[in-house]
Amino acid sequence: MFDGLLLILAFFAGILGTFIGGTQTFICTGFIGIVVAIVQACGGDISFLEPYILNGLFLPCIIFNGSVVATAVASHYNEKIRGFETGRSLAFIQDTRILLAGGLAGVAGYLIYAVALYYDFPIDQGALSVVIIGVLTRLFLNQEQSMNKASLSFFKTRSINYWSYQLLFTLAISFCMGVVVKYTGLYTIGFSISAFSLIFALIDGSFPATHHITLVAGYAYWQTQSMVLCLIFGLLAHLIGLLFSYVFNLECGTHIDPPAVAIGSLSLMIFTLF
Repeated sequence: MFDGLLLILAFFAGILGTFIGGTQTFICTGFIGIVVAIVQACGGDISFLEPYILNGLFLPCIIFNGSVVATAVASHYNEKIRGFETGRSLAFIQDTRILLAGGLAGVAGYLIYAVALYYDFPIDQGALSVVIIGVLTRLFLNQEQSMNKASLSFFKTRSINYWSYQLLFTLAISFCMGVVVKYTGLYTIGFSISAFSLIFALIDGSFPATHHITLVAGYAYWQTQSMVLCLIFGLLAHLIGLLFSYVFNLECGTHIDPPAVAIGSLSLMIFTLF
């Protein structure tokens, strides 16, 4: 079930995610995914990349999980960072304990992923790993509030224009993803493009994450061949991600990835029902 080399790689990948930063590593993942999709579309062989590069070094449930846990640990030792700031490199702290925490988190992320993959859980196994590690980090390493009760007024404070914007924005992304899957069969390419597009978030903090929308919409169309279901699941992905972010991430002490929550819950529904 477990590959010894992958275990070692997961440890060092977790360390890599720690000093690069979670968002930055995810951007790298997106770039690699785009390159691989282009090679596949041109008829190239990517099998040599799969065992240790795609499903090891650049797997978010390994390298991103390392950043999540290490950032939470770092907040215990350094007042210059808060436990949810996974978009920051931790290289400025230069603490061996933090690197070790990231490495061990990478190993834990890989083990959860490997078990889910081995037993063929009907869910996106990577998202499952990210959510489990995020929840455990919140339970054991959190120093601030675990739930932002103030944001429960979310529905009352948002205008019709806000919701209509979210609706149109999500429908556009989901429809485009459905068309891409229909004519190329590359149902994860949208995820890679969305991940790489977060490079703009490093410049403009208001730039949105969309990888949960593109991946769930891609899964939905691939499994059902229905554009209607593609749009519905894309909308659900954005709604779950949005609400989870406000209630369980905003001003909370650690990071539980809202897109991973949306991808995990909805992929389970898609793969179970269809």
